[in-house]
Amino acid sequence: MDIFEKIKKIEALIERGATEGERQAAVFAKERLEKVATVEELEYTISTRGMWHKKLFMAICHKHNLKPYRYHRQKYTTVMVRVSKQYLDEIVWPEYLKFAEILESLVDEVTTDVISKIHQDESEVVINGEIEGK
Repeated sequence: MDIFEKIKKIEALIERGATEGERQAAVFAKERLEKVATVEELEYTISTRGMWHKKLFMAICHKHNLKPYRYHRQKYTTVMVRVSKQYLDEIVWPEYLKFAEILESLVDEVTTDVISKIHQDESEVVINGEIEGK
C-alpha cells in the first residue's frame, strides 16, 4: 500500500472515528504522512472556471494543509499551490473533481428552480428564414 492509499484510509478514520481520541490520533497520523508526501513540491498554476470553483479548490487545499496563493495581477480565478505531483494527482485533484461535479449539479438545480419561479415557459422563439448578409 502506498502513502496515498494510507492517507485515504486515515481520512475515512477521521470521518468515522468512534471516539474523539481515535479521530485525533488519525489527524496526527495524516499530518505525518502528508509531510512525507510533500517532499518534492512543485509550484502548480490551477485555472478554475469561476469564483465558486476557486473557493472549492482553495477549501480542499486548506483541508490538506496546503497553502494556496495568487501572484499580484493574476486572474482572480487562478490559484497557485506548492505540492508534489503525486499528491496533487492522487489526492487533491480527484477530490476537487468529485466536489466540483456536486457543486455544478447543485448550481444547476438552484438555477432551474429560480428560473421556473420567474417564468414557466423556457422555450426559444425560432424564426424561419435567412440571416441577412449571409
